[in-house]
Order: sequence, then C-alpha cells, then structure tokens
Amino acid sequence: MSNSPSASTWKSQAGYIWALIGSAVGFANVLSFSAQVYKNGGGAFLIPYVLALLILGVPMLILEGLIGHKWKLPLVGAYAKSWGDVGKIFGWLSVIACLTIGAFYLVLTGYSAAYTYFAAFSLIPEDSQSFFLHSFLKITPGIDDFGSFSLPILFATLGVSCVAWAILVRQVKDGIEKICSCFMPLLGLMIGLFAIAVCFLPGGINGWHYYLSPHFEKLSDPSLWRDVFGQLFFSLSLGLGIIIGYSRHTDKNTNIVRAMIWVALGDFAVSFVAGFAIFGCLAHISYVEGIPFDSILTTDSAFEIGFILFPKILNTFGPLSALLGTVFFFCVFIAGITGVFSIVESIAGNVEVEFKVNRAQAVTFVMVGMVGLACFFCMGNASYLIDALVPMLLGTNMLIGGLVLILAFVYRRPIQSDDSLWTENNRSFYIVCLKYLAPAILSLILILNLWNESLGLDIEKVIRWSWFGAALLLSGLMTYTTRENHLPDLKPLSKS
Repeated sequence: MSNSPSASTWKSQAGYIWALIGSAVGFANVLSFSAQVYKNGGGAFLIPYVLALLILGVPMLILEGLIGHKWKLPLVGAYAKSWGDVGKIFGWLSVIACLTIGAFYLVLTGYSAAYTYFAAFSLIPEDSQSFFLHSFLKITPGIDDFGSFSLPILFATLGVSCVAWAILVRQVKDGIEKICSCFMPLLGLMIGLFAIAVCFLPGGINGWHYYLSPHFEKLSDPSLWRDVFGQLFFSLSLGLGIIIGYSRHTDKNTNIVRAMIWVALGDFAVSFVAGFAIFGCLAHISYVEGIPFDSILTTDSAFEIGFILFPKILNTFGPLSALLGTVFFFCVFIAGITGVFSIVESIAGNVEVEFKVNRAQAVTFVMVGMVGLACFFCMGNASYLIDALVPMLLGTNMLIGGLVLILAFVYRRPIQSDDSLWTENNRSFYIVCLKYLAPAILSLILILNLWNESLGLDIEKVIRWSWFGAALLLSGLMTYTTRENHLPDLKPLSKS
C-alpha cells in the first residue's frame, strides 16, 4: 500500500506555514490566552509561557512535523509503523478526540459567525449577558436538562460546516493554503489595529500596564505552571496528530525546523497582541464602571470576555460600534474556522489512508459525523457539556497523546535519527528537551490532573471518563477493523 492515496502537496513553504499558523491560532489565542493571563497575575504568566514555548512547544512541533514530513502518513499510519496495533489504538484515540473537539469547535465558530452578523446590524442589546445566555444559548439550569435547540446556533453551525466542506474537499494547495495565506495575515493586521484603537478608550491604555506588569509572587503557585503548559498544548494543537496531518503534504525541500519556529512565533504573536486588545477593553470597563480591575472577570471563561463583556464595550464606540464589533467577531470567526480546517484535515487523512477512499469521500464522511455530534452542543445544556468534556479532551487526553508520541517516535523508533536537521546548527537542544524535559513536564501535569480527578465524584467527571472509556473501546475496534492495512516495521531507522 502506498503511504497516502493523496498526492497533493503545499504549493510553497510559506503556504504551509500560514496553514499551520491557522491551525494553531484559534479561540485559545484570541480569547483564552488573555483570560489565563488575567487569572494568573498578568506578566507573571508571560514569563513561564515563553519558557514553555522554547522547551516544550517548539520541540513538540518539530517532532510532529518530522513524522508527517518523513513518513507521509497521518497519525494512525505513523503509529502503526512505529508500534503496530498498540500504536494504532492510541492513534485512533486521538482521532476520536479530534472528532469530538471538532464538533464543539464547529459550534463555537458558529457563535462567532452569528455574533459577526449581530454586531454588523446592531442586534446585541445592552443586557449582553441575558442575551447571550438566554436568547442565544437558551441555557438550562444544569447539565441534566437538555432544553431545546438554539436555532441561531444550529443554523450558524450548519453554515460554518458548509463553508468548511467546500474548502476542504479541494486539494490542500487549492483550499486550505489559499484561504490561510490570505486570512491569517489579515487576522494579524485586524487584531493589531484593534489593539491600537482600544488604547484610545477612556482608561484603555491602563490595560497595557496591567497586562505587562508581573505579579512575581504568582510564579510560586503550581497552578500557574499547570495553566501555562495546558494553554500552550491547547494553543499549538499538540498531541492530537493535527500537525502530522498537515506535514504529510510537504515536499522534500521543506525545512521543518524553520517552519515550526515560525509557527511558534506566529502563534505567540497573535496571542500577545490580542492580549493588548482584551486588557485594554477590561481596563475601559474598570474605568467607566468604577470596578477594580482584578474584579471584572468572575471566571477564566473565554465566553465571558468574548460574548458578554465585549458587547458592552461596543456601546461606548457610538457610530463605530457596528464596524468594530463586526471586525472583532470576524477575527474570532477566522481563528475558529481555520482551526476547524486543521481538525477535519487530521481526521480525514486517517480515514483516507485507513479505509482507502478518496479525499472528497473522506472529508464528506468526517463532516457528516462531526455535524451529527455538533447537534448535541446546540442545545440548552451545551455549555455545561463542553465544560465537562474540556478537562479530558484538551487536558488529560492531550497529555497522554503527547507522552505516547514521545515514547513512540523519540524512544521506540526515533524519527530524529533519520533527519540531519536535528544535529546541524546545535539542534541537539531539541532532542534533549524531547528526551528528558518534555516527558518529565507532561508526566507531572498528567499526575496533577489525575489527582484532581480523584478528589470526589460528580456528573461532569462521570461524563468525561465515560467518554474516555467509550473512545478507548472504539479505538480498539477501529484498530481491529483496519489491522491488515499496515505491516509493522519496527527496525530502527538508519542514522544519517
């Protein structure tokens, strides 16, 4: 069997980098990053974040990039080549996680699409909290009360799905590459201009002081370091095979190390600049309403910043509120839909290879399944359901995925031994990080997560561990169904 039925490649290395930045940049950058900085002492969060980016983010990006680049396989096939059926089980577990993440990511992107429309036509009332929770989400009292479908969310989700399908059925150079090469620079420009505009609001410039002034005492708080590495892993989409899925379309001339360094820089730049805009908005609220800055946000939820607090700020812009609101929510939409592209591409690549179908069939199959799951996140208890699943999908499961990737491709079958990029120009730093620092850090955070999960039992924990059990069983079934597709080759790769 050929490594991949898809012969498409990126048209240029720049297009590949823009697509990867589109994959990395999402809600975690535009909204969640600022919420985490606010929660964890301003600049005190930025210091360890940059450190984590160097010792974990960049090496993990390079590892995943090399796997796809060298073997031209998506995650499940690469695991099969490294670790046989055991590896395939972990591969399918990541694919199922991506499918679930993609389902609620479609819905969240639908939120931003709907709010772009609401902002453009000034349809968001002054009581933005009641509008978001009750008119838009149709939120129920608890997770056990499903409530009814929110039709605006459902229709917006279907619209986002149709746009994503129309782009993804094309070859990567004709679909994803063209869109990301256009919209990611535009996203950076709009966020930058918005950050500058916000500083002219009354009190807005004070937000930059809050943002950059570190509370050094927070550095001794273990929860800050856990949040730093969790935010980094989530933001860069590590441990799920998404980077591998994009990198299998590279040609032999692609410089993976250089590309991944640019991706890491681009991802951080968007997060950092967006922080100026968000903190400026928060400082403006503090100034106008006379609320202490550290009392504005009651949670670290990105929803509170994006869909409750920000619409309040729009009212202060007068005639410009519709324009600025449309720009802001369109930025969030771009960040969301480029993330959807990468998630679907990752899953579809595995379906394409493992079930020997063409690209259009694989993308269609994945989109239908994802939209079906997304319907569960269009009901009144959706926000509770997302909150229940996120600690597993974007926490424990991603940590397991990262550790298994290192075990399979750094220790069991070292992908780096077949690539001179790791040894030239003192690249050994990355190998040291992957062999020793990354496993230690990920293991520690995983242990802390599991310890927290062991403290008591509630319905949210039952839901996320039920998902994990069901996903593990389904992964075993998928491995058994497709086990004839790969003959494990466990001989060490020849050193260059």
